[in-house]
Amino acid sequence: MSEKKTARIDQELVKALAHPVRVHILEELQSRVASPTELSKEMEESLGVISYHANTLVGCGCLELVRTQPRRGALEHFFRATPRSFIGHQDWRRAPRSVLGGVTSAAVGTFVDQAAAALEAGTIDAREDTTLSWMPITVDETGWEELAEAMGAVQRLATGIHARSVSRLGDREGTPVVVGLASFEAGHGLPAAADRGD
Repeated sequence: MSEKKTARIDQELVKALAHPVRVHILEELQSRVASPTELSKEMEESLGVISYHANTLVGCGCLELVRTQPRRGALEHFFRATPRSFIGHQDWRRAPRSVLGGVTSAAVGTFVDQAAAALEAGTIDAREDTTLSWMPITVDETGWEELAEAMGAVQRLATGIHARSVSRLGDREGTPVVVGLASFEAGHGLPAAADRGD
């Protein structure tokens, strides 16, 4: 990918987070499909404001049109968030360093909020094959690169599963799932598994 193309993507992603209404729209559409009309009522914003920001997010590649529905002589548009829009998606790592801390904070905060909501709803333990684990490990530079490659592969697999599921579902609602991937250099004081004798 050319440097010019990467810079354009960076600017688009930053633009997507540049207004709190856009962030709110992305949060609302992470696990469901909705129209600007529905969102304007729920968010208590005018339809014009929601439509403007939704169109901006479409232009950034963060929202996609799912379907249209005739309503009162016009077409109502229904959108969902694309995997690329998910706060913390690897594309966001290319954002300028001046905003990267905010993106990371939003990613961690959103994940914690989603986990807390699933705990409260009782859905986090509803399935026996739920995955919820973390582990400290020690790697060298080659190991770090291998881990980054493995995490990227899992992310691509998850994105593909999402796309195929959406295709099979058509207009039907699916099961909203939170997929969290993280590998980062630990802060000081966190013992690695090898240090504990595990």
